[in-house]
Amino acid sequence: MEMNYSTINGTSRGYKILMVFLGAMVGVFITSFLVAYLKGQQVWGVSNIIPWGQLITFYIYFIGLSAGAIIISSLSYVFRKETYEPIGRLAVFMGILLMIGAMIFVMVDLGRPEKAWRLFMYFYLNNMSSLFAINSIFYTGYITLMLIYLWLIFEGRKRLAVVVGTIDVLWAIAVHMGTGAIFGLIGNREIFFSPIKPFEFLMAALTSGTSLIILIAVVTFKLTRRVIHEELIFSLARLLRIIILILLVTVFVDKLTHLYFPNREATLYLLTGDYWWVFWIFQIGMGIGFPLFLLTWPKTKKSIGWVIIAALSVVLGVFGERAALVIPGTAHPQPFFPGKMEGPWGEPAIFPITFWESILSLSIVSLVVLLFVLGLRYLEILPEGRAEENLEMK
Repeated sequence: MEMNYSTINGTSRGYKILMVFLGAMVGVFITSFLVAYLKGQQVWGVSNIIPWGQLITFYIYFIGLSAGAIIISSLSYVFRKETYEPIGRLAVFMGILLMIGAMIFVMVDLGRPEKAWRLFMYFYLNNMSSLFAINSIFYTGYITLMLIYLWLIFEGRKRLAVVVGTIDVLWAIAVHMGTGAIFGLIGNREIFFSPIKPFEFLMAALTSGTSLIILIAVVTFKLTRRVIHEELIFSLARLLRIIILILLVTVFVDKLTHLYFPNREATLYLLTGDYWWVFWIFQIGMGIGFPLFLLTWPKTKKSIGWVIIAALSVVLGVFGERAALVIPGTAHPQPFFPGKMEGPWGEPAIFPITFWESILSLSIVSLVVLLFVLGLRYLEILPEGRAEENLEMK
């Protein structure tokens, strides 16, 4: 049965209040960026020793969310699973916005985004043997493919959507594995270096992307007074459980490999050093252990409420996984700096969470949410009326 889609009215008081708040956060984004632009990036807490902070953490996190959302969208438009059709357009639209958000994060982190055009001067101003240059090609092609993919879906050109969707899914896999390779192939950073890091990135992207779709679908359908069949959520939860298990194996093999070698100081620093809590509480606890328990235990895996809690835990936990890579990975002393590294201002290699970088990061997230809400208002993203009236779930 053909499913009909519609926009939301956008006339409620709650919608208007949300738009005012998100608009104000855009103003905060502009202000916080100008502060760093004029005063320098030290207001973010970064330094020559720890050059990557919250912005890069969000950058790789959003790319993973985008790739995960696009791969999940393929269940509807590539593999023709009617169960997932109510969230198909939503997943593709989320993939586009999350990738745009990732690009905003990395452009802002450059410090001088007006020079970003140099990234696209392929073979002229770029070193094309660099993974950064190669990934810029992946990113441009990925966003272009997603826009074409969504346009074909809106136009009802299903056969072409299958072709472009298949290419887009493969491209999404390459994009996020390529992002993982940026870290995994840095040989002088022991916490980064790993040949299976691209695969770990891909699995983390699938877990976080699937979890975010569960959360966004439930919240959006609830607030817009649409009803989504519970079987759709439980089906995504079963898929999420499998992916978490694969991610667990990947992380275990990666850390076991590093611990096996005599030169294991960096891994021990990650597990027991200043940022042990990021790895154990967020990445392992919230990203893998707790949600895996909820999605496996008979009493909780059949409850929508517990599935939502598990999905929220994964979304937060995978962000911690990204932070556990970026911050300890650069904070750990290099071989040519024995003991604790001393920063440019005589500070140890500890990354401070500063007000300006935190508010800048939150305001960029708010900008992405604003684009999402505007999309619901002007694009036919959501099913019309009650989901189960438009499509019999199978």
